[in-house]
Amino acid sequence: MLLTKAEPDRYAYIDAVRGFAFLSVLVVHCTWVTGPFSGWDVFAQGNYGVQLFFLASAITLCHSMAERRKVDRHPVLYFYTRRFFRIAPLFWLAMIFYWTCPQAMPPHWYAEWVTTDVHPSYFVLTGMFLHGWHPSTFNCIVPGGWSIAVEMNFYLFFPLIFYFLNSLKKAAVAVFVGLLLGNPALHFVFPVLRQHFDPAISDRVWEFYKYHCFPSQLTVFLIGVLGYHLLQKDLLAQLRKSRFWSAALLLFCGMILLSLLHNGQTTVVPISMFVVLALAGIIIAISGDLPWVVNPVICYIGKISYSCYLVHFAVLYTTIKLLGVHVSMNFPLYDGGHSLTNAWFALKLFALTLLFTAIISTATMHLIENPGIALGKKLIRRINRPGQIPSTVPKPPQPDLHETAAVK
Repeated sequence: MLLTKAEPDRYAYIDAVRGFAFLSVLVVHCTWVTGPFSGWDVFAQGNYGVQLFFLASAITLCHSMAERRKVDRHPVLYFYTRRFFRIAPLFWLAMIFYWTCPQAMPPHWYAEWVTTDVHPSYFVLTGMFLHGWHPSTFNCIVPGGWSIAVEMNFYLFFPLIFYFLNSLKKAAVAVFVGLLLGNPALHFVFPVLRQHFDPAISDRVWEFYKYHCFPSQLTVFLIGVLGYHLLQKDLLAQLRKSRFWSAALLLFCGMILLSLLHNGQTTVVPISMFVVLALAGIIIAISGDLPWVVNPVICYIGKISYSCYLVHFAVLYTTIKLLGVHVSMNFPLYDGGHSLTNAWFALKLFALTLLFTAIISTATMHLIENPGIALGKKLIRRINRPGQIPSTVPKPPQPDLHETAAVK
């Protein structure tokens, strides 16, 4: 009979990581429309929250695949099915919403990512999650959709990555190669590629694409795979059980992170990769016994973080207008003329946007995300109908009738 098992364990610390990742993204987007204040330069780098999402995704998928391949008849097929029905329904709805309600976003925000006319083919490519392979389609339909493209590309290659990087040593070698050779290789390849793209693409759009596309982000996912293998080691598991050592690691990695955010680019390895390594260390620390970090509030934000990510752009702009601020190409941000005034506005904007986003995302999670996930599970059960599943336990060999008769 086919082995059966409940859904793989949900790791609370992963939900917490996703929660912190979304809060980081929301912080940086609030700084888009806020004048300078003390600490603004650090908050403005909250864009690394997306890389935190990528790290959490890699670790989660490794955990899930390691468990599911023991019980699933077709683990790769089921993996793609689950991922598709997890991501597609809400993303498709976001496509419809943002392009039937253009007033949900300031036009000059779109201008940051799109400098050419949007063609109908862009919608097709985005709906098929192929928009990550061209600068013009990368982020032009759904705000923040570039990260969904990168994530879906990682899903495409993940079974191969998980199969080949099946040990700590192999994952470490892959990360080492990615850090030392990835950036120089891409630095050589991207100028060649640009010659084949539309010459009307602006330098701003091209630089955004060059840094954020899947090849540039692949090493981030590999660091996540390395983090998964580290988490499986007995010695680290013992240290994570100690609240003292978990807190010490969190403090150490946090200090390194803050130091890196104040530094410039390095010559061989981009500073962003060192930031990602520090974030991976923070994830390992959070996986330990730190209930004051992995708390119910931050975990809940993590559970609804996918909805939050797609919803918050529209909510942020609506909140800006509710606060009586008008942003445009000529007046892109609110500046009260004083650091404290700007900080107070940013705090109000952040708190209200988070509240409204959480409310709406709770609804979309129950109305769209969960039904989509359930549909994927239903499809897998249909594929896995008992009548179509051969027994995984080998049957004992049947005696040959002629041989039996001879023995008698």
